[in-house]
Amino acid sequence: MVLKGYFDGGNQPDGTRYDRVTLAAACGTNDQWCALESAWKEVLAKHKAPPLHTTDAIGLHAEFSAEKGWDHDRVDYFVSDCVGVVEKHMVLPGELIIPEGPGWRKSIARDGFNIFTFTILIADYKRARQVVPMLPTSCTEICVSETLGLVFSWGRRIGAGFYELYFDQNEPFYGHVQDRRVNKKSKKQVTLMEKVAYVGESDSRLVPALQIADLFAWCINHVGDVRRKWHRRLNDLPWDSLILDYGLLLGPIPGALERTAAWNLPKRKLDR
Repeated sequence: MVLKGYFDGGNQPDGTRYDRVTLAAACGTNDQWCALESAWKEVLAKHKAPPLHTTDAIGLHAEFSAEKGWDHDRVDYFVSDCVGVVEKHMVLPGELIIPEGPGWRKSIARDGFNIFTFTILIADYKRARQVVPMLPTSCTEICVSETLGLVFSWGRRIGAGFYELYFDQNEPFYGHVQDRRVNKKSKKQVTLMEKVAYVGESDSRLVPALQIADLFAWCINHVGDVRRKWHRRLNDLPWDSLILDYGLLLGPIPGALERTAAWNLPKRKLDR
């Protein structure tokens, strides 16, 4: 079984413009994505809509401009139907099950694709780097490392043998994964990287899964300003949204930063 993960970022690591950076990952099997993509395309056809780019849609920009016939009510109707597709095709956790042996796990009441978002507050990150200078020069690297860990964990749970990872174009996240994939030391220590059959960039306009990842990244980056019914519906879905704040940034896993530094990965520009 191949688990396909689609990654899209929300905001840029620029504290002069944004207060946070989020990386969203939508992951599912080929059958799950095929079923969703069919329903997603039906919604676009119903609304005579271009591929969803949430920031443009909410701001009535680009293909969602007033000149092209869009207004806020039409956008909300369209995005609400998109959320409806997500609701029907997203994994639904079941009751808690106590397996043989220690610990517990959640069963799956309905199979489907899964969503993870990982957020770093930029001000907290800059402050933490003053105390822990070994933190990467860009918070995007931590977003990638942690989100990949969530995807791999989900893959192990559902029995995935290999992974395909698709990133939205022109974002910094893809480069971090590619660096790790070609680095011999990294692959030796992060053994699941050997199971990654493909890493590449894709045009989100052609990939509904990337449009969904973009929607969730927008959702969590505006979690303090929920004005729309579809936004509340999205927040209420059973998805994992993790935020790494100042306190957590000060306590990385012992030895993790030293191990990553020993890989000698390409250096990135310091976040603004």
